[in-house]
Amino acid sequence: MFIVRGEGHAARVQRGALTEDISPVLLALVAERDEDGWLPGGERDAQGRFVLDGPTNAHAFAFLVDCVCKAGQLSNAEMAERLPDLDSRLDACRNVDYYLLPGRVKTQLTKLLLGGFTRPEPLASEVLDASKLGLCRSEMILDRMHLEGLHMKGLQLDNSHVRHICIKRCRLEDCELSLSVSATEVQISKSRLERVQLGIFATKVSVDESSELLCCNIRVVEELLVCNSRLHSCTFQGSDEDRKDRQVVSALFCSSEIYGDVRLPFDKIVCERTYFHGETLQMTKGGASISFAKTQIHSLPYMESEGQVHLCLEDCELTDVIMFHRMKLQLRNVRFAKPCEFVEVVFIEKVSDITFPRKSKFRQVRFKDGLHGCIASGCAFEGCNLGYGQDALSDCLLTQCSFRACRFPFLEADSPVANLSGCNFVACRIQWSGQFPHEESFVINSYWLRKWNLAGSTVSDGT
Repeated sequence: MFIVRGEGHAARVQRGALTEDISPVLLALVAERDEDGWLPGGERDAQGRFVLDGPTNAHAFAFLVDCVCKAGQLSNAEMAERLPDLDSRLDACRNVDYYLLPGRVKTQLTKLLLGGFTRPEPLASEVLDASKLGLCRSEMILDRMHLEGLHMKGLQLDNSHVRHICIKRCRLEDCELSLSVSATEVQISKSRLERVQLGIFATKVSVDESSELLCCNIRVVEELLVCNSRLHSCTFQGSDEDRKDRQVVSALFCSSEIYGDVRLPFDKIVCERTYFHGETLQMTKGGASISFAKTQIHSLPYMESEGQVHLCLEDCELTDVIMFHRMKLQLRNVRFAKPCEFVEVVFIEKVSDITFPRKSKFRQVRFKDGLHGCIASGCAFEGCNLGYGQDALSDCLLTQCSFRACRFPFLEADSPVANLSGCNFVACRIQWSGQFPHEESFVINSYWLRKWNLAGSTVSDGT
């Protein structure tokens, strides 16, 4: 007969059910002792019952005793029936090592707990230490891991597969799901994670609904979605661990805040109403692209990359002076509030309907397909290529600008009109890229510039 200390839970177990394989602890308590008594006997109460130190929950105690009686042979459905709530499952997990039940029981208990590890009430102020729960940490296949309403630390998982992971309304600290864990999808919502290592191989990872991640690592193998959330000093280590040939790894940040210098090992990055508050944004993939959409941009972090960064701005408003340096650039419905500077920039598509404020500067800039309907009056162009096509400057207003060592296209009879009046051209050339490419000096009364208004403009060779 066994009883739990201070709780009154008691149960009878047949002596033959206690073996070295099933519960060596209970066997040791009831074992006969030598006459000299050098091994202490199990503690008994006044009625001669052996006293145990747990579990305190009645359902958990009955379950563990049932496991002993049935040699650990309980189905998942039977476990769920005997442990009807979270408290009973937690208490059973805490004591499974105390009873030294077979490893399969510990694995089944872990699956049962993690599959529905939820609390409906608000987060408790006391932190639950998962490292003291006696959970199985490896070699499991789980249908789902559902953590909700928990304030927990120390959760660890290795060498396992989980089909779906959901973390909701949680505060997790110092947890780790290692690189040897795989999952189909990971969802994090309404949660705060601190120093959590998410090394999971998952094809989709989403962080949304006002979540906050501090000093965490997220492994991304295909797709990352961060929406209405904040990332503080987070990393993405492990994303290149086993990247497949021709695999495109993408990240979407929507209405989010990114703090600290960040290293992005992605091929494609899309940012909508998202702000980077660090000084440096490092792009580690050659040819990587990053786009900002529907965003009011006050500043851009310095973008480091082995090659030219591909930056696209769409439906954005730039409120301060910004320098664009050494990149491929696309502008779509962009509004500039202050003059900006473009250095070693290639516009990879036609720049249309953009107004560049006065005093904007362009140095070593190539307009690959030219400009259309743009205003850039009072701007400075140095060493720029304004395009080759007949419509390279169609319907543009580029008045009172200075052009130094720039290249312009030859114009045919059907070329559209542009206004370049009042400009100063120094050492500029016109270029033809047809069957016989060649260049000529830029001359105001040249036949090849007849479609442009050059009234009041001056030309010099720069000598």
